[in-house]
Amino acid sequence: MERRKFLRRGAVGVTLGTVGCLGMGGEVVVTVSRDVSVQPGTGWIREIPDVSDPGGSISYISRSQAPFDVYFFTSEKQMRQYDAYTSGEDPETKPTGDRDIGRTATETTGGEYKASTENDGGRQSIDATGPYYFVLDHSDYPAAGGAWPSDMPERRTIYLDLTVTEKRFGF
Repeated sequence: MERRKFLRRGAVGVTLGTVGCLGMGGEVVVTVSRDVSVQPGTGWIREIPDVSDPGGSISYISRSQAPFDVYFFTSEKQMRQYDAYTSGEDPETKPTGDRDIGRTATETTGGEYKASTENDGGRQSIDATGPYYFVLDHSDYPAAGGAWPSDMPERRTIYLDLTVTEKRFGF
């Protein structure tokens, strides 16, 4: 009888432990869910810590009434080059960042502009080591297309729903 109780408890413990590992999906390290104000010729920047070991993911949806770009820079060097450009300098290179994550917002049928991770804001793996820099861009930075100068005179309000998750294994 004791053996059956022990086996039953063991089976329940293994089941609950497995559900916790698979269902939780990791620890949220960054979350933003709000309107962001971006001045012309600049970008709103959020530094994200390294989540590459043992793995991490990002998901976002961003919307605005005007065009904008999203960049996901995977090194400080890339970020410095972007920052130099938006400060009026002309750096030798203008990195695009990770274009699997970053993208140019496209116009929806409702007339707003939207950019998101694949599958309408689904999780995407982050393969590079960090730190990372998530940028909502309102400049003519040319790496992803850039906004047209005539589109730039006013501040942009961009709604951002961003989540970055770091995988955690409890073994």
